Amino acid sequence: MAAEEQGPLEPELTGQVLPEQGVVDLTDKLTEYLTEIELGGLPDIVGQVLDDFLDQCGGMPEDLSNPGAFDQITRNQLAVTLAYQLGRLEGRSPQIVRLLVRRAIEQWGTRPVGESPQILEEDLQHPKELLYPRLRRLEYSQEEEQ
Repeated sequence: MAAEEQGPLEPELTGQVLPEQGVVDLTDKLTEYLTEIELGGLPDIVGQVLDDFLDQCGGMPEDLSNPGAFDQITRNQLAVTLAYQLGRLEGRSPQIVRLLVRRAIEQWGTRPVGESPQILEEDLQHPKELLYPRLRRLEYSQEEEQ
């Protein structure tokens, strides 16, 4: 394994985002890879912990008798399970994740994350590129400041 494959993603990528189509494409490629390698086999206790994370952050429906509650729970469980599996893949085989990220960057290019805390109407049209990364930065930077 080359030295560049051993550390975290390239520091020059910090603060950079893919265009929305690039995010969707990279997500699809990683999901395809995850389902072919190992999507099942999640220990039930770890699943319970992931569900508790969802519950603590308000991702679970309050009214479990609501007809849409089951669908909401399973969609949220799938999202958090994929995030967990992606973390496992990055931990076991970081070179695969880096390769897919590099290919996405080569195909789609990147741009800097917007710095303004103000959300504009245009940002809502492309949330994966213009809104979500900024919200994540705002949320975590506020926690660090406190």
